[in-house]
Amino acid sequence: VGVMGPWTCDPLLARALPEVASRLAVARLNRDPTFNEVYWWDAVVLAEACQTPQAVTGLLSAERYATGLVGPLNPATCGAAGLLATAWNKPLVSWACLGDVDGLDTLVIPMPEPAGVLHAVLRFFRWAHVAVLSAPQDLWREVAQGLAQDLRARGLPVTIVTAAGTQEDEAREALRRVQRADGVRAVVMCMHSVLLGGEEQRVLLEKAEDMGMTDGTYVFIPYDALTFPLPYHRVPYPVLANNTKLRLAYDAVLTITMDSPDVTFHEALQEAKEAYEIPAHIDPTQV
Repeated sequence: VGVMGPWTCDPLLARALPEVASRLAVARLNRDPTFNEVYWWDAVVLAEACQTPQAVTGLLSAERYATGLVGPLNPATCGAAGLLATAWNKPLVSWACLGDVDGLDTLVIPMPEPAGVLHAVLRFFRWAHVAVLSAPQDLWREVAQGLAQDLRARGLPVTIVTAAGTQEDEAREALRRVQRADGVRAVVMCMHSVLLGGEEQRVLLEKAEDMGMTDGTYVFIPYDALTFPLPYHRVPYPVLANNTKLRLAYDAVLTITMDSPDVTFHEALQEAKEAYEIPAHIDPTQV
């Protein structure tokens, strides 16, 4: 199984430790009689380029390395990856694909579509008008564009799609565009969560606090938390404890994430560590 992602060029995604995760997954598969009767599982980590054109061309070599693929993370490459996987008759498991994926016969979406979950929440609260702000990297720009198209196809008016980096003036200009737009209620942030170290989101939320946008007028929704179970129950996040302005701004953040009722991500990693399934030096809170 090839595990694709921008592991070498995105410092936060590198902290997902794809090599460790892949080894843990295949070790458990190979111990499970439900899965190991026919196959012996192995995994290879495939680096996905951070620029969309290079990420597409990089797909061409994946056939040589794997009989099945997990990824890619850039939604703009999903169409090409799906067509190639169909031509190769190889399963492609991707949670990053957005929009229309009909005709991609071997594509598997392994979880509820983030855009569909977000649409259900927005409809429930009757927040029709949406702005989508992204980090400047290709991956997040493509996520933002794909999400906006998907929400528009579902009948929601997405009036603003723009990028904001780590500079305060970039965040200020993006937020001013939101203020100038008519009736925007929800702002979806397509960027790494500040709780995981995302610098763009920290700057954006702090600037929103400065501009008086965190008083309940706007709701800020992190997109990335829709794709994994973010630990939320009795979990200290130092970035909030050590930053008063960010903590005040975070009152305006609505986090929608997967539930993990039996064990949190950090607890599951700690259990794997104690069972000697992963290296002892790994600190679950840093992953």
